[in-house]
Amino acid sequence: MCSTACFRGRKILFLAPLLALLAVSCHWTEKRAPLDAVARVGEVYLSARELARMMPGQILPTDSADVAQKKISAWVARQVLLEKARQNLDEALEADIESQISQYRESLLIFLYEDKVTRQLLDTVVSDKEIEEYYKANRSQFVLKSNIVRARFVKVEKTSRDAQHIRRELFAEPFTESNLLTLADLCRRSAENYFLDDERWIFFNDLLREVPIQTYNQEEFLRNNRDIEVNTGQHWYYVSIADFKVRDMISPISFEKERIRAIILNQRKKEVQTAMEEDLLEEARRTGMIEYYLK
Repeated sequence: MCSTACFRGRKILFLAPLLALLAVSCHWTEKRAPLDAVARVGEVYLSARELARMMPGQILPTDSADVAQKKISAWVARQVLLEKARQNLDEALEADIESQISQYRESLLIFLYEDKVTRQLLDTVVSDKEIEEYYKANRSQFVLKSNIVRARFVKVEKTSRDAQHIRRELFAEPFTESNLLTLADLCRRSAENYFLDDERWIFFNDLLREVPIQTYNQEEFLRNNRDIEVNTGQHWYYVSIADFKVRDMISPISFEKERIRAIILNQRKKEVQTAMEEDLLEEARRTGMIEYYLK
């Protein structure tokens, strides 16, 4: 297998004949142009090495000339626009742009450093106890905006010999571990689509994307339906709803667990960064790095 360096070398080799042709066809007369220049706009030159970096990683020799010409044309167009922009921007606006670029660079450097330090110091283990404590202390943050359900569903062709067997197992009362094992085996063999983990909360809208249930009032539908059968002519859709929660109710902790973990980690990250900044400031004061001149 050819390495990255190998492909890079090939790009130079593919470009060599093209560059020679360009040098002749363009009749460059600029005596001070760099030896490896392939294009010029004003006082700015595009070198062969820069052009090679623009080329795709894996390119056929037969395509290299056409691709290179397109890259050169794009570079030329960009430089012409840049030159025109520089000529027509007043000094104040250009100075403002430079200031914004400088601020962005500083912000990026700070972000990269803080991210590096945070990765080294951040404790990423969040216990179930911490999640539970946060949930209890901040229940108002977890008011549902959409309806959620715990449910099992199966989509099976009407002609399947297992269709009725699947129905009996899915709607069994009580639904036991034995029913689940039998149902899982039947679904693997005959179902077109299925979801059997009724311990996991999912959005009701996600279920509706899989099952063509017609309802104009989701809350009312959930309050009045548990075992649901939908016949589309070619398929049976069987749905068993184990539990549900509707909008404006408090979301269950199991549904919010990953969100809470992310919140706790973000809080820790802020604490690490605040402590780091305070330590750096203290060290700078102690070493005489900081001085104030305004009274």
